[in-house]
Amino acid sequence: MSPRTKKQNEEIRRQRQQEILQAAMRVYVEKGYAASEVSDIADRAGLAHGLVFYYFKNKKNLFRALYEHMMEESRRYTDAFFAQDLPVLELLETYAQIVCERVLENPVMSRFYMRISHDIHFLYTPDEISPFDWVKGFMLPMTRTIDRGIAEGEIRKGDAHLMAMQFWGSVSQGMAYLDQSKQEMEAQGMPDAEVNIKLTRMLHQIVDSSVSLIKGG
Repeated sequence: MSPRTKKQNEEIRRQRQQEILQAAMRVYVEKGYAASEVSDIADRAGLAHGLVFYYFKNKKNLFRALYEHMMEESRRYTDAFFAQDLPVLELLETYAQIVCERVLENPVMSRFYMRISHDIHFLYTPDEISPFDWVKGFMLPMTRTIDRGIAEGEIRKGDAHLMAMQFWGSVSQGMAYLDQSKQEMEAQGMPDAEVNIKLTRMLHQIVDSSVSLIKGG
């Protein structure tokens, strides 16, 4: 058997790191940061405990890597989405719908985002990171889009950044409400078809109400 090339080794390393990060996200959503152990993550990933420590020196480094990976993925997606040359209201409505649909399709990911803000102090000191600055940068594409909407008369006049905050705050709260509602309906044994109908109605209401906060008259 021929030895692996450098490129093959790098790909294996990347895949292993992704497997560990995905396992860490699932363990974190179930247990939170304080109760999560590297051994739990290794078991969930189906890997030797020592291999996890090989890629990440300790639990703190592992969860830092997870946080930074997830935040960067979210930022890159949002940047690319709002770079599309589409009408402002269509962009905002479609974005709100997509991120809400993701809550229903991949609840683990959405629960990570909802929970990590409460645990960020375990990973960084205030001097190392500013969640407020990250949020401001994350919402910059929304702010620019809303600013364009104001100029085109689709969005009411006002502070574009403040309206981006209002829009995203409404969507975020709606995402949490969708997730909680789905869990409650499933716990009650409600038929899947009925659950889907109710959640679809809620989703459309969340999108409509989020956009109506900033829509022009």
